[in-house]
Amino acid sequence: MSEIKHFSHEEHSLKLIENWEEVVGVSHDNDEKGEVICCFGCREPILDGFVYGCTSCSHFLHEKCANLAPVINHHFHPFHPLTLVTRDIDCTWNCNVCDRRGLVKGFSYWCMICEFDACTKCGLGIAPKNEALIAFKHEGHPQHTLTLQLRSASFRCDACLAKDEDLFYTCDDCDFWMHKTCASLAHSIDLHHHHKHPLILVYSLPDNFYNFWYYCEFCNKFILKNGWLYHCANCRYFAHIKCALNANIPSDSVGTSLVEEHVNEFMHFPMLDAFTDPLNLLHLERVSLDDNGASEISHWSHGHPLILNVEPRGNNMSNISCDPIEVCNGCVRHLSLPYYSCKHGCSFTLHKYCAELPLTLEHQLHPDHTLELIDTSKDKYYHRCNGCFSYGNTFAYKCETCKFYLDVNCANLPNTIIHKSHKHPLTQVIDPKPGCNACALTSSGVSFACEDCNFQLDMFCAIQSPHFLTHKYCKGHEIPLTYPPVEDHPEDFYCDICEKEMHPKRPLYHCNKCKNSFHLHCINRIDFFANVKLDGTRMTSYHKHPLTFVRRKKTSLYVCFGCNLDINGRLMLECRTGTCPYRICYHCYLIGFE
Repeated sequence: MSEIKHFSHEEHSLKLIENWEEVVGVSHDNDEKGEVICCFGCREPILDGFVYGCTSCSHFLHEKCANLAPVINHHFHPFHPLTLVTRDIDCTWNCNVCDRRGLVKGFSYWCMICEFDACTKCGLGIAPKNEALIAFKHEGHPQHTLTLQLRSASFRCDACLAKDEDLFYTCDDCDFWMHKTCASLAHSIDLHHHHKHPLILVYSLPDNFYNFWYYCEFCNKFILKNGWLYHCANCRYFAHIKCALNANIPSDSVGTSLVEEHVNEFMHFPMLDAFTDPLNLLHLERVSLDDNGASEISHWSHGHPLILNVEPRGNNMSNISCDPIEVCNGCVRHLSLPYYSCKHGCSFTLHKYCAELPLTLEHQLHPDHTLELIDTSKDKYYHRCNGCFSYGNTFAYKCETCKFYLDVNCANLPNTIIHKSHKHPLTQVIDPKPGCNACALTSSGVSFACEDCNFQLDMFCAIQSPHFLTHKYCKGHEIPLTYPPVEDHPEDFYCDICEKEMHPKRPLYHCNKCKNSFHLHCINRIDFFANVKLDGTRMTSYHKHPLTFVRRKKTSLYVCFGCNLDINGRLMLECRTGTCPYRICYHCYLIGFE
């Protein structure tokens, strides 16, 4: 064909030039040898042979370049066809097959979807092999040479440990396979939305982190010791290769977007205010200060009428709180408005929402029988809740058949919470898997879990861990509850009570002033008598005076008359006649010490 129309030069037709030497001699005789003219398509010199060109515009193509297939399928990019295009004169581009970089103008086979480029020689399969690319040594496998296989395959990569289809490198000396994309991973990446320091690529978990199992910060699955990963050593921050690279890609999951949309509707833990309890917050919308309700009621738990209090008593009261000494006789929590009190002046008070608790309850922790609301204040012994295992002596839901107790706080726990220790909402579960992710202890009863991440917290770690604690090792200040990662702390943590090394990815109580650290299960953080109202008296056969339930915090040794152990700060019964120093711990009272 003597003349063609070509997409690379739409202004004019290209004519077949059979005598190329004449063109060079006539148009380009700047010196004795003439000027070397390159093919616009492949950017190689035109030396002889048939050429298509426009002499007025100096636009020339090898005959073979003028007849290149407009669309091809290539084994380097099996996902989509590659289309022949002209490259912009002002932009450089790279061939993704032979790895030639900084190419300008010319033709390339291009995938618009993946932005994959192949030069025409690679597109036709005639490019010379780049020995530096085909066979090379990599820091991730320094002992042997790796060879690029010019085909794609689906396999489990020994670098990222993921199974994907990709071009790959293999080791002829051992069974090592690696994705081609993993061979060119960046040595550091910045994920500022997730961590303030750059994450560094390492080819296995460093030896100094072998003491504990670590989890990926994104998928919460184990970090394997032999897998490549991105990490921040100072903060003990670890991420799988794929998780780190996909961290900033928005999720298409409908479920995740719905959860994020309603995240403000969930209760957030841990709570800063020690007097804020879930039962109160759950009823906050239903019980408001504007909803006065009945001004006087008769309640099954008390023999006298109860009157509603909607305003603070006295001049020193806030508009929400009441006398800080007073607690509710139903839930043993700090009183808040509105509440009921005894009309005849008895020291009996009830939150309005506690007075309105349902008399029967169906609960998933005890699905076989209906639970009935009872008052245990007159019982000789405290009941023990099957949800949190705390003792109590006020309101509880009970199954008489099974002797099953559930205090009103556990009975009204939220189904879903947001917790500082995990990025996803946690849902209440009744049959938890062994091992809390915070304290590592096995628990029964109520827990909160994220099934997608295999993450769970027992109820103490999820809801009842105080935000601050005191300890004799840190006198004069409180110790905050600290959640990992602890930034800029490359040193190991050791518990100052058990003296064992602490897992740096679990919550701990850590004092920055004294540099003291404590396991959650070592420090005395759980008050198993938080549901006990300390105003009851008991007569016993082993002491002539009534004994009153109290809790004493003395600076000196405070010894039980029964077991001779120090009961300083613990629940006890003591004689309050003023002349008798008799006291026993609650355990001795339970076993009937004589």
